[in-house]
Amino acid sequence: VWAVLNRNAAVITNGFYLVLFYYGLQRFLWEFIKPYGTLIGPFSLFHLLSLFVMVYAAVMLATAPNVSVKHERAAA
Repeated sequence: VWAVLNRNAAVITNGFYLVLFYYGLQRFLWEFIKPYGTLIGPFSLFHLLSLFVMVYAAVMLATAPNVSVKHERAAA
């Protein structure tokens, strides 16, 4: 929130994928508390889905174009 209020262009442009990565990480950790059966090692299906969400967000952040700060009047 603080970065958005300070008009950080990188956070504003990539905010969705940053939140998506945070959600995937949080969900991955919470799934250890849930009583679901394991699928691969200690991980359940929902662990794997959370990992997929984090990988997707990381790929989108890594391939995002560089944010260039333009002056408001330069774009007009």
